[in-house]
Amino acid sequence: MSKVKTYWKGIEEKEQSDSFIQQSKNEFPQDLPAQEFLADENLAESSTNRRDFLKFMGFSVAAATLAACESPVVKSIPYVNKPEEITPGVANWYSSTYWDGNDYGSILVKTREGRPIFIKGNKSFGINKGATTPRMIASVLSLYNGQYFCKIYKRGRKVNFRFF
Repeated sequence: MSKVKTYWKGIEEKEQSDSFIQQSKNEFPQDLPAQEFLADENLAESSTNRRDFLKFMGFSVAAATLAACESPVVKSIPYVNKPEEITPGVANWYSSTYWDGNDYGSILVKTREGRPIFIKGNKSFGINKGATTPRMIASVLSLYNGQYFCKIYKRGRKVNFRFF
């Protein structure tokens, strides 16, 4: 026999007291008093219920959000002579080998716009049959020079820049 779990927000809801039941019935009234709503005499003749009001507000918020969403202007500089094998946004895979004195193997290098971003084992060739080591996979990080950002020049003068 399985029991259904019940959850409540407070002791009044758990005990279902008379004051709680009365308050829960008056929580969302269907007809709003016109004089208290916006203090306008013309609103007394209108008959807008809560559902229509929420539809109108939802549409207004959605329209305002769409009107405010302007995409930023991105200026991209195209290639003067684009290489045939490079298509922006499409990755190219190249077969290569890795050797550092400790590990060796056949690898596939994933590149985007000529920059290597991922290395995995090449199952089609080599003695390792696609097996890699963490050192081989992390070797893509050695292609990027961490000291490059420390040599920053502003108006011909070297500027000291630190990450930390």
